[in-house]
Amino acid sequence: MAERLRTGTGQPTVHLLCGLPGAGKTTVARQLEAGLPAVRFSLDEWMLRLYPELHFASADYGELAESCKLLIWDTALQVLQAGTDVVLDWNQWNSGRRAVWAAKAEAAGAAVVLHYVRTPLEAAIERAVSRAGRGEAGSHRLGEDDVRHLAGIFEEPEPSEGLRILP
Repeated sequence: MAERLRTGTGQPTVHLLCGLPGAGKTTVARQLEAGLPAVRFSLDEWMLRLYPELHFASADYGELAESCKLLIWDTALQVLQAGTDVVLDWNQWNSGRRAVWAAKAEAAGAAVVLHYVRTPLEAAIERAVSRAGRGEAGSHRLGEDDVRHLAGIFEEPEPSEGLRILP
């Protein structure tokens, strides 16, 4: 995996992820972390550690998550400045979000890669519900209705966004 991700520019890379909940984004993020080298920053892990009782559908979640992303980014910038790749392990679920984080990466002098983790909706539902049933640490517990709702607002990435998109 590391071989196909090298940009050839000598600059560090910011790895963005997108896909349905339960698609396997965190699995890909962990593979990148292990194979590159890279440092992975998981929004779910940070949010659950900082706010263990906060549900992702809470009215406060969005604002707190955005603040947390900025804190993560401050730390990620230090990693990039040291010449190491960064994996932002949270869903870049629409073109606007992808554009924001790609611009931040480019402003920091990093290359950008978007990993689009494709999974059929029914498989994503099964994985998310199974993960919730196991009480897996570091991830939000999502039910079928949650996954279906989030799938309804997910935008597949398009080449017109100007990002290097990898499966």
